[in-house]
Amino acid sequence: MVREGVMPPAESAEYIANNSKHVKIDEDGIYKLSAEMLQSMKSNKLEIPETGASIQYPSKDDPHAVDWIFVADSLNFCFWSYSGAEKWTVDGHTGYYALEAALSRALKEGFDITNPQYYSKITENELKTILRSDNNAQVPLFNERLSILHEVGKVLIERFNGTFTTCLKLANKSAEKLLELIVNDFPCFRDEAIFKGKTVSIYKRAQILVADIWNFFSGTGWGMFEDIDKMTMFADYRVPQVLVYFGAMSYSEELMQKLKKDILLPSGSEEEVEIRGCSIQCVELIKHKLQEITKGQENVQVPNSSLIDYYLWCYRRKYADELEKVPFHKTLGIFY
Repeated sequence: MVREGVMPPAESAEYIANNSKHVKIDEDGIYKLSAEMLQSMKSNKLEIPETGASIQYPSKDDPHAVDWIFVADSLNFCFWSYSGAEKWTVDGHTGYYALEAALSRALKEGFDITNPQYYSKITENELKTILRSDNNAQVPLFNERLSILHEVGKVLIERFNGTFTTCLKLANKSAEKLLELIVNDFPCFRDEAIFKGKTVSIYKRAQILVADIWNFFSGTGWGMFEDIDKMTMFADYRVPQVLVYFGAMSYSEELMQKLKKDILLPSGSEEEVEIRGCSIQCVELIKHKLQEITKGQENVQVPNSSLIDYYLWCYRRKYADELEKVPFHKTLGIFY
């Protein structure tokens, strides 16, 4: 159990899916999407779709690489815009890639953005400069991002010697321990809700922080986690688009109409929790289906939930125009 009295993400997902009214999971769609993914398994390993993004990242040898990832995932939430509205764009990138581009640009311009001594006290004007857009659109929830940088920077300074690498050392190569540390020590990562009388957890940003470090370092060095397969997918507003597109998940007519009309779903509302919880359960079922289909085949690496999520998220980016046929849910909040 990651937090006392809170169901962990995988258990939460199963509970939510079993009690969902507005969102349903479909076995035929699970099989269809699993078959699609099998076609992307090159050399018996899942190939992540290319999205065409060209962003300069720190090198694996950069002593600030871990803290760069920590800052990026601290700010990794709420990039959507209303249908037809001008999107927040940085160096031609939108969404999370725009954030990465902004952080990369900030380092080039001399902002000490990976140092909590700096960003724990960063001013509104400084952050506006760092997150400035190519156009007139402003990043959503700017004040929340400013507050979060102050919060996480202060925690790192007061408890972890001013660097997220201290947290990795304490986790001792355990993804589960690191997740526990993140959600207990950094309140802004505490992605929880009450659903049907029980406290459930999704922990999107906390889990993607763990998985991003694992993926960036290719499972070695700082990214070595012996239990990375215990992480679930990272329930956001884009991956469900792919799940619905392939028929692995479906919405009630009432919910679908809300999404088509850009009606906000409050954070923690029943419909919003069902979409995210069922997304996690969907990916768990896809993983099991891939294991079932490939059983007996030699040297096939069945992807874990993190890799399946990366695949689905990148698939949505690559085929963005086609995927826009499926409306995505819109929630203003800091958790995804």
